[in-house]
Amino acid sequence: MTGSVLARPAAPAAAPLAAKDKAIVCLILFFTAVALTFELYWLLHHQEMESRTDLFARMLAIYWPADHTYRIPGYSIEKAFTLSIEGVNTLLTPILSTALIWAILKRKRYRYALQLMIATYTTYGTFLYYCVAHLSGYAVFAEKSIGNYLLFYLANLPSLASYAWMAWDAYRAIVRGERG
Repeated sequence: MTGSVLARPAAPAAAPLAAKDKAIVCLILFFTAVALTFELYWLLHHQEMESRTDLFARMLAIYWPADHTYRIPGYSIEKAFTLSIEGVNTLLTPILSTALIWAILKRKRYRYALQLMIATYTTYGTFLYYCVAHLSGYAVFAEKSIGNYLLFYLANLPSLASYAWMAWDAYRAIVRGERG
């Protein structure tokens, strides 16, 4: 039997990802990189930050005037809140985000439900971080200066805005009945 192998029909080429899906994947990769570098570093060394002098410690020190919980040792209620939020963001979110990227690339049906879940709790966590700071009279600030307010709000705004947009995108897709 020479050359009589039946040829399978070629699988149809998958349509390229939409621009919004490419943007979502890029945002997820960026926030995951931050979580697995800076935030994981802080979780591992949070009790000794003031004595550390390596590059990550010096970069994190830029944020200290806006939130002393990233600097001080111990487990004050403010620091416990920050540890909880960063713990979820560093230990759980990258796993779910990897599943979301896979679901986006493979156009899985559950993609939008997973996207809505991740985006909602991340938006909620950032919003709570803002609320706790505000309701406490910005107790975690080194001093109440315009620079510290800007640092606090602007450093966290990309996460809040990006995940809020991702939640809205997923909500709209679910309401419209779109597939992944």
